[in-house]
Amino acid sequence: MTDPEPDPEVRLISWNVNRSSIENLREQLTGLRECDPDIVALQEVGVKASRRARQLLREHGFEYAAHSHEFRSDDPNNTSGIAFASHWPFRVLPPETFRMPAQHQALSAVFHAPIGRIEGHSVHLLPGSQYGETKVEMFEGIYDRLAEDDPPNFRFLCGDFNSPKTESDDGEVTVWGSDDRWVEAERNVIVGLANHDLTDAYREVNGYGDDAYSFVTRNQGREWRRRFDHVFASESLDATTAEYLHQFDDLSDHSPLEVMFTPDGGQGDGADSRRQRRPTTPEEDITPGEAPRDRSTGGLTFDDDIRVVDPKSNRRRGRFNAGWNKAVAGTDMEDALERLTWENLGWRLGKLFGETSDDLRGELYDWCVKQQIEAEPGL
Repeated sequence: MTDPEPDPEVRLISWNVNRSSIENLREQLTGLRECDPDIVALQEVGVKASRRARQLLREHGFEYAAHSHEFRSDDPNNTSGIAFASHWPFRVLPPETFRMPAQHQALSAVFHAPIGRIEGHSVHLLPGSQYGETKVEMFEGIYDRLAEDDPPNFRFLCGDFNSPKTESDDGEVTVWGSDDRWVEAERNVIVGLANHDLTDAYREVNGYGDDAYSFVTRNQGREWRRRFDHVFASESLDATTAEYLHQFDDLSDHSPLEVMFTPDGGQGDGADSRRQRRPTTPEEDITPGEAPRDRSTGGLTFDDDIRVVDPKSNRRRGRFNAGWNKAVAGTDMEDALERLTWENLGWRLGKLFGETSDDLRGELYDWCVKQQIEAEPGL
């Protein structure tokens, strides 16, 4: 019997390269190549580099490449733009995909990946301190395009959003907006697109409560760390790892964000997911006269436990916290409860206990990991 094929993977890196010189861009691309991404999205690719972006990207192993200046419908003057590169062929969508100012600060494409077509969008939201009205209109254009009721199965939105201002440990997001329209436009993208199957991949994987950042503002000896760079992605892409690559911080004023997706039909707990699924007990193994029972853990009924992953891995903590936060927010997950995942386990306990301290929630997560190890001694 042959081993099953491993779940497909998609590695995406999004990076604001800060208008690099051609020499510095070469160094940045060398670093990216070592990470072996499938798709690269670059923001603030400077004018000089933009004229050679396709050549430079191909020199560094990315067969397919494009830059927004090649397709612009507005006049970007002496400004930077967006680039995509991939090992897979892709088709660039028209600049009018987003009806907004500064269309050269966005690039959209459909990638022909082994898992099927992936719709991708990369953007650079201009800083509100200099381009307040433009930033608002850009947020509005992005939301109007992506707030679909029936979105494609696989899609992502990534880039430098110059937002949010802060995020609390319990997931409260504060934006920069100085008036109601600005606040609404900014929140619609940063928070609201989750209602249209574009969730924050970093928070989905890692939860809230850490000190993640991708940009540092310094002034008069003080510094403020901001998480401005994001990947929002479809649930069915199934983000399994997400991290900011601070080893490249000396090459740009922004840190690259790397997200690993392991698509599996949107079944949820992804794959630390090289799923070694728990085998279903055959009916003939049931003791005669004993009725078949739903499988359960501690009174939690489910049909299939797909948490059987490396219990020493901490990646599932973010999913557990995300599920708990959904319960506290009143989000319904009843239709997902036939499978036991770390997310809906967090949801179940969140429904039971409600708002709790981070310490108590962490203790419950650690207990669940210990219980999993005891139930599966071979792990």
